[in-house]
Amino acid sequence: MKKSILILAVVLVTTSLFAQERSNFFQNQILGKSKNPAPLQLSVDAYPFLFISSGGGGSLGLEFGNCQVGVIGFTVAPPDYIKNTFFENADNVAVRRNNAIELFANYYLRKNRKGIYAGILGGPEWFMMEDKISGAKETILKNYVVPRLGLRVFPFKKNFYADASFGWSFNLSGTDSRTLGQTTYNASAGGFIYFLQVGVRFNLKNYE
Repeated sequence: MKKSILILAVVLVTTSLFAQERSNFFQNQILGKSKNPAPLQLSVDAYPFLFISSGGGGSLGLEFGNCQVGVIGFTVAPPDYIKNTFFENADNVAVRRNNAIELFANYYLRKNRKGIYAGILGGPEWFMMEDKISGAKETILKNYVVPRLGLRVFPFKKNFYADASFGWSFNLSGTDSRTLGQTTYNASAGGFIYFLQVGVRFNLKNYE
């Protein structure tokens, strides 16, 4: 899946590159210093790969100036790399479902909120764990914060975008060992994580 995400991100950026009518892609799409600021906007997006993993989710954001703030929610039957990122000594444990409600904030270099941004997200996540040996189950709650860097492009229409980002997830809830059935495991301190979103935004206020 990692390769698929990277390939898709490259395709989206490349599509945007060739769609530009002006010659300087970096100036227009990434920095855009000559671009007019965008008005107050509402953004709605989804994480397409969550739907592939028997889940779904996305975010709702409010955009103003160089900033975007909002809330994220998702549910997913996570693939193995998620379990390996968030847990250790967990070969005999399955993560049946991962649910989350998180807040996020992004700061864009451009006032039209395109191109490069730095952001942070975080909040509670619930993991439904199952011991593969005994069948014992439990749901645990962990809190995370994720600083990240991202790139947002509008390859097709001015309101439709693709957003790729990566960051490091920090576990704020500790890494104490837990025993579930016949298995003892523990949460990791954190790890590398990446995101791919597609979405649309709407003007809430016209240009002055």
